[in-house]
Amino acid sequence: MHIKANNVRKLVLKMIHNAKSGHIGGSFSMADIISVLYSNFNLTDGKNDKLILSKGHAVPAIYAALVLAGVVEEKELETFRQVDSRLQGHPDKCRLSNVVATTGSLGQGISIAIGHALANKLSNKKDNVFCIVGDGEMQEGQIWESIMLAPSLNLNNFYLIVDKNGAQNDGEVDKILSLDTGATLVKKIESFGWEVFEIDGHNEDEILSCFNKRLNKPVAIVANTVKGKGVSFMETYEWHAKAPNDEEYKKAIMELES
Repeated sequence: MHIKANNVRKLVLKMIHNAKSGHIGGSFSMADIISVLYSNFNLTDGKNDKLILSKGHAVPAIYAALVLAGVVEEKELETFRQVDSRLQGHPDKCRLSNVVATTGSLGQGISIAIGHALANKLSNKKDNVFCIVGDGEMQEGQIWESIMLAPSLNLNNFYLIVDKNGAQNDGEVDKILSLDTGATLVKKIESFGWEVFEIDGHNEDEILSCFNKRLNKPVAIVANTVKGKGVSFMETYEWHAKAPNDEEYKKAIMELES
């Protein structure tokens, strides 16, 4: 099964346009990462390899992948963000068993992921645990406590993916609170004992190559991405949490299909 990133993006657009609410920018920036993960690992039932989306507001990309994997009916996307829906604006594992963790309070997902990775090690399970965080989210102190902890536990089954799209809700990350002051983000994570790879987060071969590495320490992947990737007029922080009108929706779909 190969899930195409632009098919993920089209379904994200569909559900956010319908709901008139949601987060396009960060869902689009990680669509290639999501497509690689769901095409190559069994992430649909939360019982084998596991994915924790710490930047929970970008969950539309997960819902789209579950539809493309045949686990969720496309019709259900029409319920996105409705009160009684399984498809909430942030992942809710109590409503949807296909997600591992309820997230959205930024900074907390990585701690949950470390718990799952440690449990796998203690149980001698060979399954992987993946965690996606945003670069704006990395301004949270809890992220750095977790980055300090994972190598001390020898979690060589843990993959941290930083969706480094350079923007957050209020503007550019570098202008609000830069992650690269004093040393680059890569060097900072390396200093805590991680194996770190910096890649093009829209290159599927580079993404998969990192996931195929099993080392003697946790792996961090700094994925350089573009906010709103795939639709030219959405590649700006203003589309962090903005729903398209009918005309914008049609133009965006045309770009993705071309």
